Amino acid sequence: MSLISYYKSLSLSKRIYISTSIGFCAGMFFGDKCSVLGSLNTMFILLFQTAIIPFMIFSIIQSIGSLTSERAKSVARKGGLVLLCIWTISIVYAWGLQFSFPNIVKGKFFTPESSLSGNSTEFYKMFIPSNPFNSLANGYIPAIVIFCILVGMALINQSKKEKVVDAAGIFALVMNRVNDYIMKLLPLGVLVMSSYTFGTLSYMQFKGVLLYIIGSIFYLLFISVIIYPCVLASISRINRSRFFHFAMPAALIAFTTGSVFLSLPVIYDQMYKLNDEEKGFKSINSDNYLEMGRNAISIIVPLAWVVPASYKFLVIFFVIFEQWYYNSQVNFIEQLFYFIGGIPCFFGSNSVIVPFLLQITSLPDKTYDIFMMVSSFIVYFNNANGAAFIIVVTIICYLSLCNKLRIRYFKMLFLLALSTLFYASFILALNIFMTQLLSGDDELKNELMHMQLNDYNRNFGKKIDVVYLNLNQYQGDDFLDTKETILERIARTGTMKVGYDPQAIPFSFFNSYGHLVGYDIEFIYEIAHNLACKKIEFYPITNIGDYENALKEGKFIDICVGGFIYTGEVMNNVFNSQPYMKCTVSIVIPEKLRSKYPNIESVFYSKELTLGYRRSRSQKSIKYFIDRPYVSLDSFDEFYVDHKTDALLLPGEMASAIGIMHPGYWVYYYYGEDYRAYFAYALPYNEKASTFREDINDWINTRQWTGEDKKRFDYWVLGKVKMDFYTPWSVLGWIKEYR
Repeated sequence: MSLISYYKSLSLSKRIYISTSIGFCAGMFFGDKCSVLGSLNTMFILLFQTAIIPFMIFSIIQSIGSLTSERAKSVARKGGLVLLCIWTISIVYAWGLQFSFPNIVKGKFFTPESSLSGNSTEFYKMFIPSNPFNSLANGYIPAIVIFCILVGMALINQSKKEKVVDAAGIFALVMNRVNDYIMKLLPLGVLVMSSYTFGTLSYMQFKGVLLYIIGSIFYLLFISVIIYPCVLASISRINRSRFFHFAMPAALIAFTTGSVFLSLPVIYDQMYKLNDEEKGFKSINSDNYLEMGRNAISIIVPLAWVVPASYKFLVIFFVIFEQWYYNSQVNFIEQLFYFIGGIPCFFGSNSVIVPFLLQITSLPDKTYDIFMMVSSFIVYFNNANGAAFIIVVTIICYLSLCNKLRIRYFKMLFLLALSTLFYASFILALNIFMTQLLSGDDELKNELMHMQLNDYNRNFGKKIDVVYLNLNQYQGDDFLDTKETILERIARTGTMKVGYDPQAIPFSFFNSYGHLVGYDIEFIYEIAHNLACKKIEFYPITNIGDYENALKEGKFIDICVGGFIYTGEVMNNVFNSQPYMKCTVSIVIPEKLRSKYPNIESVFYSKELTLGYRRSRSQKSIKYFIDRPYVSLDSFDEFYVDHKTDALLLPGEMASAIGIMHPGYWVYYYYGEDYRAYFAYALPYNEKASTFREDINDWINTRQWTGEDKKRFDYWVLGKVKMDFYTPWSVLGWIKEYR
């Protein structure tokens, strides 16, 4: 048999396994060169979502609409209670997986207040199908599912519904066939996605993903092998060995084929055997009890296949895992809301659910590639759990319909308590193991310190000489006369003199290459280029007071940058440009104090904590916010290194970035409306500077109108950056380095 013929004879799951293996090898061999597959990777992700939502719509309508009123009520009442109990247990244990996360305090880029929470109308639209067509257009999965359920319920009592139900079934088959055509490309898509993911995956990401994979597989085994049998043994005469007798054949088929659908014939066969053994409906109808039991099973099994199984809750665990990885965790209550509110989403395919959840939780798009990669590891366990879930739901519903459930509460509580103790022990051991494995990683710090001016401005920099001087090295370029302005002097000399704060990350700081970079520095390069400057002289000026003194001494610095606060008033001989960015007030405390002081108010009003503030960021503006004693600091190191104060008040945009350089601190943001602050540039206040200030303001407005300002904000402040400094390990790279 030829290799091609052998490959064609393989099942889809085995082809996917081969594609993943080849993708892993390709990624490990070529490394970051696989980044060229990025566009193709995105194309396959979108392609695989093509027929999922239409199939979901028609299949839900057909499944519910085909029921009779009596069966619908009985199944809804008893089946709903069964699902609620199993979902509750599954949610609790899936939620508990997060305790395996190591307690490693990592810095993070600034995260503004959630736009989702600020727009409650959009949030409700995700769940309420006020306009079904709008829900379809925007991919609001929960709203779509709820709408389909309502349509299916309306069809139950509708006369002459057969044509509609049959049509829905036909359309579902058509959409499934379309999906089958697309799935023929799945092995190729998995090959591309796995090559791209493994080739561009950093070591830190791989170790973090290992935590998710181990936790997920343990959860699936624990739910399938321990919890399901415990629940059955507590409410019926079906013990563990008998449950395995019914569930194991279907679970093995689902595991080996990677498809729950392919295990359905075996599930039907096993459940019919259960009906023959239990004779559950004999007490209800002694003449036709076997047929009644088979009819009940024929309804329960497809419904149990449609509803979300326990493994679906790992999708929410993945979201919580990624939030932990990017240090943007939400509280436990919000996490539980994710699990409960996400149930309508689970009726859809993961290829639609995951991008939707990542979008509403503001996680990076690249996390979807990570999900696709880890899914290839746990897909077999997912499907085995799916088969076991259908069987346990069918058994419980069957016994409930024929009134053969006998709940023994003490036994149930004892078994669940014993199982939970084992579960907690494993989670604790995994936490200890991953803490040792992940400690000491500083990938985010490397990203921050390797940030550079974008290519647009880097080309400018090649044409401009840059000199770093101290104020005592000031190189004076005297004005020709008293009427010459700053703009005229810059045009004549081709030199612009700029003050900067070297500690004001991410506005102005030195990266690992020794280059002065940052949000404000990029703006300076743009101004210098448009003024045809040949040279920029940078002078370190960390506060307004030093700038005032320099101007008094005749050291005429044209502009000062580095996250200075807008005051709107003249400070001796210094004035501001117009604001260019909103400033978010924040307070930084050591992580060890976080439990004692859980929010910014508790820190601010504490009489036990000393509050520090860096001297003259804008002394006057801070007095509007602080009505308590504070300690003036000369540098951030006096807080982060010398620990002269217990807490530090500074802009949140700056606190987040500096926290990356100094892990072990927590940032509380203040989002109140009673105090507003803004960033602005500092300029001389005299007639010579008026036209220059107007020019600076025009450029600020232009950047905001064109949207370039947002791009700079996303890059420097939010850290939305694809770094090119890090080269993942690869065989090709190793050979090149060795030679």
